[in-house]
Amino acid sequence: MKSGSLVAGRYRLDRPIAAGGMGEVWRGFDLVLERPVAVKLQRRGLGSSLGGGDRFAREAKILAGLSGPGLPEVYDYGEHASRRWTERFIIMELIEGTPLSTLIQERGPLTPDETLRHLTAAADALAIAHARGVVHRDIKPSNLLIEPGGNLRIVDFGISLADGDARLTSADDIMGTTSYVSPEQISRNETSGAADLYALGAVAYECLTGRPPFTADHPREVLYKHLHEEPPPLPDHIPSDAAAVVARCLRKEPDERWPTAKDLAAACATARLQSTVDLPAPPTGSRRPVRAVIVAAAVLLPALITGVTMWHPWIPADGRPEADPVVFRSPGVPPEATAAAVSGIDEPTEPVPAVAAVTTPPSGAVVTSPLPTSSLQQPPQTFDVLPDVTGMDAAEAQAHLNDRGWPDVRIAPTLLFTGAQPEGCEIVSQDPEPGRTVGYDQPVEIAYWGLHDCP
Repeated sequence: MKSGSLVAGRYRLDRPIAAGGMGEVWRGFDLVLERPVAVKLQRRGLGSSLGGGDRFAREAKILAGLSGPGLPEVYDYGEHASRRWTERFIIMELIEGTPLSTLIQERGPLTPDETLRHLTAAADALAIAHARGVVHRDIKPSNLLIEPGGNLRIVDFGISLADGDARLTSADDIMGTTSYVSPEQISRNETSGAADLYALGAVAYECLTGRPPFTADHPREVLYKHLHEEPPPLPDHIPSDAAAVVARCLRKEPDERWPTAKDLAAACATARLQSTVDLPAPPTGSRRPVRAVIVAAAVLLPALITGVTMWHPWIPADGRPEADPVVFRSPGVPPEATAAAVSGIDEPTEPVPAVAAVTTPPSGAVVTSPLPTSSLQQPPQTFDVLPDVTGMDAAEAQAHLNDRGWPDVRIAPTLLFTGAQPEGCEIVSQDPEPGRTVGYDQPVEIAYWGLHDCP
């Protein structure tokens, strides 16, 4: 597909914003209702293997059956049969937001209050899904989008499981992301709402520390730690109530966690209230004392007021302000920052105009305003969030990563894969994991199952 193409004679494809194993997501426009939409297209050929067509259709049905704060809306689903394949598409609400993974990458650990606020919102949204018998199975920071106003939205229900649905994977298949998968999914392939709560605990731990609770050089080692080890203690400055919420989410046995997502949301709200009362001191050297900030503000405020009254290049001579400044994404912010309701994958970075004054608000968006006489040159981008290429053919995955900026992509065989054994050269794992920020100069290894040769 290319820009300007029409899907179902109604949805115009404007530009790709994400690509991965299941398909690609475009920013589009509904010509009938005249509104922007997200268009998810199934990758061609996927419908004939690994139950891909059924999984794609099921994702649309699951999402369409869910409604409430924190969840994306599905507008339409359709199929178009040709001589060679059936092209499937999902039309969804276009969510403008920044992945939680990007906020952590750019800012480091979040405050306990921010963490509890996001955890509360995610738990509330999952409570709606769980009440409908839907388990997400892939809760992770890159699937939690923070909108400019601070609202959290859960995306990518592509591997979710609904009560009564036949499993589209074998009994030995582990669905989810290594750093956030629950022990019972690993050892017994059991999936319930408790697995999502475990994953939320891992996300909260990463929010508070800047890293997942378990890390290792190989995914197998991470899975072992989920099963047999306790996560390292949270830093001492984390309020005890907040630490207790996270610790209970990360208990090994499902019945020792919170009974429901609704219970977790209530516990988060209580812990958040308590943490604002306690107001623990931040780690030494992390911030300047409040008193110093107040003194500095008192000294600088008169000078700032004088400067603003003497020089105001953004206000024309007639005294009326110009149009609102344009919002752009900064280099390095992945495509989910402006994109679709589904995806753990990226879009190309849009350049910031050379003539711009750049400020970064808390949401992570970059707001630009025209400078009167000077220009600022943006440095070239040297890293980005690694897209998910599992499920792609090895050559296709290598070419996709090359096109996205990583020249050193190594294809290797592996036998460390459980579940239905893929045929051919389908990629089953990658290192570093998708969703991580990776320098373009860093090698990326993608692995297919088996000992045969792949190009």
